[in-house]
Order: sequence, then structure tokens, then C-alpha cells
Amino acid sequence: MSAILPTPHNDPTAAANFYDHIICLWDSGFGIPCGAYINVADLSKHLGTHGVNGPAKSVIPCAWGNCERGPMKRESVVRHVEEVHLQVKYFCDQCGASFSRRSTCNAHVFKSHPPAF
Repeated sequence: MSAILPTPHNDPTAAANFYDHIICLWDSGFGIPCGAYINVADLSKHLGTHGVNGPAKSVIPCAWGNCERGPMKRESVVRHVEEVHLQVKYFCDQCGASFSRRSTCNAHVFKSHPPAF
């Protein structure tokens, strides 16, 4: 499975693939984005520095850029940022099918491409 980020026109956070870096646009206070240059694979760890931590069911608003989505469970924030703001896509290495969630891609691989014994 591999993951690819699109490269939108004039998007400073655009990355070539999931292991590339982005500029964090999480609002660090007073409408000022964090601006840290982070590895997308470390997104969860980095968002923890912004208070996206604690119990999985705690409710946290998304502060990425000008996101207008309402508060969500803490366990959903990283997935939300990946899917909505970074538009991460996971691709099946076997057939090339694309998925917006890693878990969906993994389920596809398990169901559609079982290991040969």
C-alpha cells in the first residue's frame, strides 16, 4: 500500500507522497498558523503538540486553516486533516485502487488480494 498527496496549484502544504513534508496550518492562536515543517507520517505526533491528545472520545474542533467543520472526537482529527485538508490517498499496490482511508485500503487488500499459500 502506498499513499499519495495531490499537488494542488499554489498549495504550500502540497507534498509528493505520504512521507514528504508539509507546512502545518493548525491555528496556534490568534489566527496564526503553526508554520512548522513536518513529515506527514508524523502528523498525529505533531498535532499532539497542539493539544490534539487525551481520551479518544474527547471533543476537539479542527483548527487547520479556516476549517468550518464542527467539533469531532479526538480520535477522528488526524484522519480528518489527512482526508479533507491534505487529501491523502492510499493506493493498493496490487491493483492500483485508491482509498481515502488507510483502514479501507487495508481491508481491500485483505479481501481482494489474499496471500497465496
